[in-house]
Amino acid sequence: MKQFRRVRDLTALTLHATDGELGRVVQLYFDDRSWAVRYLVVQTGGWLLGRQVLIAPVAVEDIDDGKAVMRLALTKRQVEQAPPADKNQPPTRRYEEAYYRHFSWVPYWQPGPGIGGTKVTYPATPPMALDVPLSPDRPDQHLRGGEDIAGFGIHARDGEIGHVEDLVFDDEDWIVRYVEVDTRNWLPGKKVLVQTGRIERIDWERGRVSMALSRQAIESAPAYDPSELITPEYEIELFKHYGKEAA
Repeated sequence: MKQFRRVRDLTALTLHATDGELGRVVQLYFDDRSWAVRYLVVQTGGWLLGRQVLIAPVAVEDIDDGKAVMRLALTKRQVEQAPPADKNQPPTRRYEEAYYRHFSWVPYWQPGPGIGGTKVTYPATPPMALDVPLSPDRPDQHLRGGEDIAGFGIHARDGEIGHVEDLVFDDEDWIVRYVEVDTRNWLPGKKVLVQTGRIERIDWERGRVSMALSRQAIESAPAYDPSELITPEYEIELFKHYGKEAA
């Protein structure tokens, strides 16, 4: 069953391969055009001398919240033999091509029957058209770390209102659906969710997210409690609330 999760909550989960513990998620990379989660960045345990590896979401078998465990449909050996990841930057296209060849998966940027012949290509969105030629040895400019956007200022149509506290994604399609906004810069303590579809622009250089909403619309949105599950009823309430702004 689909569940919404905050990026920071992933760090509380222990990763398990089919034959034992792997390590922990330290962050993720997402595409800032489609909001699709592309990779989990995993800090492995002693069996791999503590290096960082990338795990594509398609490899996630299930998440057991009771045991705080994320299970992968991969063995330790499969992960160990994957191309080593650069700790300091997102992967290059050359790296990604080698990565997908290693696991015999259809890359997310290519149409195909499925990954490994058993699962659909993730996410359920068409391949992204490149707006600029992609150098094989430079990271895709649209591949961003989840921690990179944390703390960015939120700018409504009529001024600033708070900052990005976290991102919220669904663990079925692995799409970032909401931005968690902390309005304490302007209103004491209140947190709200805003759909990523309401974002007009992200200025990565200046650290700001521009919303197609007024400050009043964000201020008066239903409060968000990170300790509570996001229910269908809450989502409906959000869509109705922000729908009034566009009406």
